[in-house]
Amino acid sequence: MIISDDEYVVFKNWMRKYIDSHCIMRLGKDYWPDVDGRESTNYEIDSKFPGGKDIWQFYLRRGCFDFNFLSLLSQMFIYKVEREIGHFNFQLSGLETAATPMLAAIPLVARGYDIELNAFVVKKEQRTFGIRNWIEGRPNKELPVMIIDDICSTSISMSKAKRVIEEHNLEVLNCVFAIVNKWSKYNGSEIHKNYSRNIPNTKVIHLFDCDDWNLYSENENTER
Repeated sequence: MIISDDEYVVFKNWMRKYIDSHCIMRLGKDYWPDVDGRESTNYEIDSKFPGGKDIWQFYLRRGCFDFNFLSLLSQMFIYKVEREIGHFNFQLSGLETAATPMLAAIPLVARGYDIELNAFVVKKEQRTFGIRNWIEGRPNKELPVMIIDDICSTSISMSKAKRVIEEHNLEVLNCVFAIVNKWSKYNGSEIHKNYSRNIPNTKVIHLFDCDDWNLYSENENTER
């Protein structure tokens, strides 16, 4: 095996602690990570729903610009893919901006293990001038595409990337990758522990879910 089980355990423990300290914002937490250089630590967490407030939210992109985080994430990706897919005969893509640093880091780290992975990113909106492109990078027409993202919740970002990729006549794998699958045994159907909510018959290969940080409890069933 390319990455050993023992190495993976060390990587996962480091990543879990890093995400807990730097990438989950919680109300009532004594220590808040620095946010955009602001001095105040009296934050409210606005929900994506108008007028709503959340008691926690993920901010995984804070980690996706940390070189240690990206290095370990990439090696954990290799570990998961080798065991759950068994080959690397595909290329990577995802929707900007969350997927962008992952799409740069994973192929670079993989190359150190003699694994060649092509990657390209899907734009949120088609470029309105020049060549009016949807895609940045150079897709390989001969290889299927694995879609990746920092978090898999409703799968809307992944669904949009999938639509654009398929419109460019590229095959999309029936599995995706995310750092966190936003699932909990206390809040969600059992099927969504390992499968996408909005992309039919698509497995979610992931490193963590919400229960890795006890973000839900038995009496709390509100999705965030």
